[in-house]
Amino acid sequence: MLVAKGKMLRFDLTRPVQLLWFGEFVSPEKNWKHLTRRLFEYELFAVTEGVLFIGDEDREYEVRAGEYLIMPPTRRQHGTRVCRCRFYWMHFRCPAQPPSISLPAQGAFADAAAVRAIAEALLHAEAEEARGVRSLYLATGLLLELHRQQTGRATFAKEACSDRARLCSQIKELAFFRRFSDIKVKDLARTLGYHEKYLSAVFREEEGEPLKRYLCRLRLAEAKRLLAETEHSVTDVAYRLNFSSPQSFFRFFKTETGKTATQFRREEKNGG
Repeated sequence: MLVAKGKMLRFDLTRPVQLLWFGEFVSPEKNWKHLTRRLFEYELFAVTEGVLFIGDEDREYEVRAGEYLIMPPTRRQHGTRVCRCRFYWMHFRCPAQPPSISLPAQGAFADAAAVRAIAEALLHAEAEEARGVRSLYLATGLLLELHRQQTGRATFAKEACSDRARLCSQIKELAFFRRFSDIKVKDLARTLGYHEKYLSAVFREEEGEPLKRYLCRLRLAEAKRLLAETEHSVTDVAYRLNFSSPQSFFRFFKTETGKTATQFRREEKNGG
């Protein structure tokens, strides 16, 4: 693999970039390779799953999950190997002078959740009004976020343990905000840009309990709070926590506590 070490791209981001196209791509199950074409503008790839094998007239790149590549205009953009991957892609134009930021052509993004949040917002903005004002600023914001993460990369990478602790903090924060849904480990892994087995292993080593168990405890704590502090019916609590049915919530609560939800509420109201 030839990596663009030392290759810096410069952009003037004092005004929004000229967004041409933006989207998310998921490769087919088998035998997909990026097409060969001439690229007339910049293209950003932000890979969230798998590995993208792509090249230009000068070199070949492996862009792995959690990494990005910005390819300048080239006479020959082409896939170098068959691959399976998922990535956001963005075609844009932006003047290089006067430069307001410098960004490595290829790099890693430490905070995948932040990148995904901007990308998802940009997808929605494009669906509402293609290349509208909101889209232009979000596209610019995506480049600025990559720049922010690159400039802070040395801090994030000082110690592997600090990276892992930071990842666990991201997991907890994301899980808390999604505590009303039936969130799975694979959902967190996709959002944060990691393989679910790696995410689970890091969480268990750092926190001392399986990630799946932690998500279960978080959901149970919210169920207990709703039962103890609100007048919502047990059925309503089940739906507020996005269980598929009241019966599945009843089984979940009884398995976790040894009590029915009604028994728990009665004891809480009576002071234990």
